[in-house]
Amino acid sequence: MSLVRKRLSGSRKRRLLVVTSNNMTSLLESYQQQYSTLTADITHLIGKITLSHGVEKQGHVRQVEKLFDEASELLEQMDLEVKEQPSKDRQKYQTRVRSYKTELSKLQTDVRRAKLGLDSKDDCMLDDHHDAEDQRTRLLENTERLERSGRKLDHGYHTAVETEQIGSAILENLHSQRQTINRSRGRVDEMNTALGKSSRLLTGMMKRIIHNRIMLVVIGLIMVISICVALYLIVRRSS
Repeated sequence: MSLVRKRLSGSRKRRLLVVTSNNMTSLLESYQQQYSTLTADITHLIGKITLSHGVEKQGHVRQVEKLFDEASELLEQMDLEVKEQPSKDRQKYQTRVRSYKTELSKLQTDVRRAKLGLDSKDDCMLDDHHDAEDQRTRLLENTERLERSGRKLDHGYHTAVETEQIGSAILENLHSQRQTINRSRGRVDEMNTALGKSSRLLTGMMKRIIHNRIMLVVIGLIMVISICVALYLIVRRSS
């Protein structure tokens, strides 16, 4: 039973894929029919634009511009649908959509020519006009690009100069700090030398003080002994 169910489910999936693919194909065919109708209407209006003048011509131009917008939206929808097609059919439909886009671009050129009142003999003049406009546009873009590059270079130069000035100020500050440290170190060395001399002087003075005190004690003892001996001799003579 499980094998039968699996086979049934597999067959259902295949049928669903076939139905989905058929629906997508029928949708693309519907889009192609709509596109053919739109291009036929556009071609018809181009002939009217060529033969009409004034307000009537402007009305035909507005109508054909609306048809071009609808055709462009339709081609976008066809692009989306082609991406969903199976891989074996995708290349065929992509080629077809590209040919539609080329055809639509040619029709747009025909409309521009009809609006200017040009015939097939004036194609070269129209192409030369478009080429001149393209060259002018490219020259303007290149000029703007060069101006932006020049501004960027000026900004970079100013930044480099400011950085150099900041670096020079930092180096000068470090140099002055180094000189200050060296002077402080020299003063510390002088103070150490002076302290050494003072320490030696104090040591000498302490030695002299101690020596003098010892001398005073010795002299005092001698005087006391002398007085005692003198008193003893005096007492002994008197007795």
